[in-house]
Amino acid sequence: MKTLNAPINFRLLLAVTTATVLLAGCQQSKRSMQGMNDKFEPDDKPRSVTAIFDQQHRNGARQDGMLYAGHFTDGELNSLGRQKLDMMTSGPERGILNVYMSVPKDNAYAARESSVIAFLSTKGLASNSYTLTAGDNPGTGAPAVQGLNGLAKQREVTESAASSAGPTGSK
Repeated sequence: MKTLNAPINFRLLLAVTTATVLLAGCQQSKRSMQGMNDKFEPDDKPRSVTAIFDQQHRNGARQDGMLYAGHFTDGELNSLGRQKLDMMTSGPERGILNVYMSVPKDNAYAARESSVIAFLSTKGLASNSYTLTAGDNPGTGAPAVQGLNGLAKQREVTESAASSAGPTGSK
């Protein structure tokens, strides 16, 4: 009879020991994970990455400098237009601010222009610290002819290299 009970007692002892080790290991793991997560800042605290993205946004808005019809409602700057101009005017000053109004020159144009001027003056900009130009920003695009000229030159080089190589083969 003893030989029959011995394997059952051994199995029970092995199961209890394994469960104890596993439970103790899990408790230790939880404590160490909590210690690692203590270094994370709360979700609502500003992060340096956010500041970098905001500065890139301001730089891009200033370099683009374009206001479209979507930035106005009934001749007045809407929230999108105010946000764009706010981005253009915030941050370090880098010379004269160039604002381009790519909107139709219709009856509402003068009202749109005055709305932009009024907003810029509320931001503390004097009339000599910015320009307001009708039309697109000439610095935001590149003429396609430059790329096409490069393509033509590339074809010429390829064709001349192919013709100067001549036929290959034995003499």
